Order: sequence, then structure tokens, then C-alpha cells
Amino acid sequence: MDPVKAVSWFKRASELGSADGMCSLGLCYFQGIGVERDLLEAVRYFKKSAQAGSIRGMFNLGFCLYQGSGVRKDYEQAASWLMRAADLGHPASMYHLGMCFYTGNGVLHDQMDAVGWFRKAAALENVSAMVTLGMCFYQGHGVIQSLNRAVEWFKKAVDLGASDGMNSMGVCQYWGKGVGEDPEAAVEEFEKAAELGNVLAMVNLGHCYYWGTGVLKSPVKSMEWYAKAADLGSVYGMYYLGNSHGERLGVRKRSELSSQWARNPEDQEMLMGPSSSPVPVTKKTGQEPEKKSLALQLPKEAEG
Repeated sequence: MDPVKAVSWFKRASELGSADGMCSLGLCYFQGIGVERDLLEAVRYFKKSAQAGSIRGMFNLGFCLYQGSGVRKDYEQAASWLMRAADLGHPASMYHLGMCFYTGNGVLHDQMDAVGWFRKAAALENVSAMVTLGMCFYQGHGVIQSLNRAVEWFKKAVDLGASDGMNSMGVCQYWGKGVGEDPEAAVEEFEKAAELGNVLAMVNLGHCYYWGTGVLKSPVKSMEWYAKAADLGSVYGMYYLGNSHGERLGVRKRSELSSQWARNPEDQEMLMGPSSSPVPVTKKTGQEPEKKSLALQLPKEAEG
């Protein structure tokens, strides 16, 4: 593929009124493919594409408006464009519109409406929606709490090869939520997800090696997994890696100052849910509906 030639053809298609050509050209500007990265130009072409009827253009414009990428952040306009694309059957837009209702960004906060959109997206095999639906059932958000139903949705995502589904399924097995407690099986799910680059699973594997749950205890391997997650930008990986170093130092030095280096297995937070919106849960989570909300983070890159 020649990126420069691709841009040239996208420009010609755009000039002839192709909505998809406009969207693809916008993506080139957004990602800096074949042209110098220019978010303002990207948004300009996404808007032209969306106004010309491109569903992908509507989603990408909504994405930019929500993130404030190349345009002033506007949650209401973002939700409006996501709604248009969702009404036209775009699964990713359905999912992200659901997240808007879940968080109340750009629309009225309504977890039941959120779940409705998650269901529509999941029916079209959007794995992020499946995992998020699982989290809604796990926490009792917008639905009657059911750990069994949560596991069902995680399994559906796993069947489609989703690493977030594998990781979330592993957490259920780790704590015995909706399935029998099986730390060894949990580790297997974490390992499969980690091999696919899932940073939440890497952090969870670090916890397993830290406590010796499902694997032989190994502080060295624990720190290795935290480091892998940290290198991929995981804030949780960075924190636990720092905590592990601090904990070692704390053994040798005493201080009257407070620290969080000491950890309790009953209070250990495992990470589950979509990688873009991780939800820390403990063994107690799931015993009764939680009030904590997922945080909406649209993808780092607009959709192709």
C-alpha cells in the first residue's frame, strides 16, 4: 500500500461527492497516514462525510466532539451524532451512546436506557457491549443484579475471542462469582488475555503471583507482569509496580508516615470490564448493587 497514493484517490473521491471517501480522507489526517497529521482537517472531512450520510463519518465526528480532538469538546453534539449513527444500525455507536446514557454525558443519565443500547450493540456482536452488559449484571446497574447473567455475557465475549471477556471471566473464577471458585482456571484466562495484549489481565496476573493464588508465589514474576502493563501505559500497572518497590523498601525502613504499601488479600482489587473503562472490584463486590460508575473513554483512534 502506498499511503500517499491512497490519500490522492480519497481526495478525488471526496471531490466527486463520495461520503466514504471524505471519511477515509479524514482518517488519514486523523492518523497522519500519507499526510501530516492534522486534527482540524480530520474533523472537517468527518463533518462533511457525516452530513453526506456516512455512518462511519457520523461516528468519527461524534468521537472527536466527545474527546475534543480537533474541535471544541461538546458532549451533547457528540451524543447527537452517535445517536444518528446508532439509529442507522452502527454497533460501535450503539455501544458508545449507551455509555453516554450510563454516565449522563450529553444526555440524561439513565442506566436502563444505557443497558438497552448495550443490548442492541451486543446483538450485533459488539464485544465491548457484551462485556459492559456483563458488568451491569455484575454490579446491578440498570438491571436486576445477577452474577450468573454476568458470566453468560462474559462467556459470549470470550467465544468471539475478546480479551476483555477472558479477563472478566477470570475475575469471576478468581472470586467464585457466578461460577465455582477456581484460581487456576482464572490464571489461564488471565494468561490468554495477556497474550492478546490486555493490560488489565497483566495486572491481575501480577496480583496472582503476588499472593500465590492459582500459581506459585513469585514476587519477581509479579513485578514483571506489573512492569509489562506499565510499559503499555496502564496506570494500575505503574501504581502496583511502584507499590511493590515501595513495599520492599518499607521492610528495611521504618517511618511514622502513612503508606498504602501493605496489602490485604480480602481487599485486593482485581480489574475487569472493558479495557477502556476498567472497573476495580474486590471479593465483596457483587454481594449487593454497587453505585460506582464506569468511566467513558472512547477509542484512542477513530474507527476505520
